[in-house]
Amino acid sequence: MENEVKNTPEAEVNSETNPSTQADVKNDVPYDRFQEVNGQKNQFKSENEGLKAELAKVKAAQEDARQEALKKNSEFETLYNETDTLNKKLTEQIGVYKANEEQERVDMMKEVPEDDVEFTNGMNNATLRKFINKTQSNINAGKTDSSRAGTTAKGEFGGYSNTSEWASKDPTGFTKHLEDTVEGYIK
Repeated sequence: MENEVKNTPEAEVNSETNPSTQADVKNDVPYDRFQEVNGQKNQFKSENEGLKAELAKVKAAQEDARQEALKKNSEFETLYNETDTLNKKLTEQIGVYKANEEQERVDMMKEVPEDDVEFTNGMNNATLRKFINKTQSNINAGKTDSSRAGTTAKGEFGGYSNTSEWASKDPTGFTKHLEDTVEGYIK
């Protein structure tokens, strides 16, 4: 009998791993490392902003020093020309801004109801936009929600809790409802 037990075949052990049965191996970065890198990024970002602010201050100081040097050298004409050029450029930009603002106001005034035009006098554009949004939201305040088609002002079942109650207590109203809503309803 011992021979019989020993002669039973054993299953071969599969030494190869089937990649489709293995769990996905994730190459996650440890959270500590993530925090460290994120902290460094934020530190560099704040340092960059600080350096930009310092650079702007240095440039402003250099410009002031250059203008002082021109004043000392009595080069008022150069200063005048530079200031005049800057003034013209800014005046042009202000004109474009005002034209855009006026066009925006004209467009918004088209949305204001005739009855409310007198209230808009003296409003800046931001306040006018808020006023228009408020009046437009009030226009739709009394309208019925159309998302539930088939409901009536009395409710979904004509004011009753279900259709069988509606049919037993108000048969003519229920029949009228069926005629109106059910396509192919036979009277």
